[in-house]
Amino acid sequence: MSEEMKTKLTSGQAIQIAKEYQKKHNLYGTIHEDKDNSVKFYSEFYRIKGSAWVVLSDIGPKKYEGEDEITFVISDEEGIVDHVLDHNGIPQRYHSSSNGDYSDEEFEALFDDSEDELED
Repeated sequence: MSEEMKTKLTSGQAIQIAKEYQKKHNLYGTIHEDKDNSVKFYSEFYRIKGSAWVVLSDIGPKKYEGEDEITFVISDEEGIVDHVLDHNGIPQRYHSSSNGDYSDEEFEALFDDSEDELED
């Protein structure tokens, strides 16, 4: 990360936020303290206002298809987990009252890169 980039959170704080969210929502996996491999900063991130921190949680070994990690996406501006990408890369909101998932409309919008093309 550039020295000039101003953030509200540090990589260590992002890891701590992810760990607290993981514990609160009883999610599996191990979030390692290795800041070089466990956390990344993005000045922009899809569907996040401002910048975001991405914290990886190792879920290996696994007995199913998909990635060997889940990903906590943390808003730098708000200092909270916006959503979690599960082992299949599908966004989940465990803190939401709608059974933890995006609404059908939000989910479809994630994979719809151009609404204009649908209107033609």
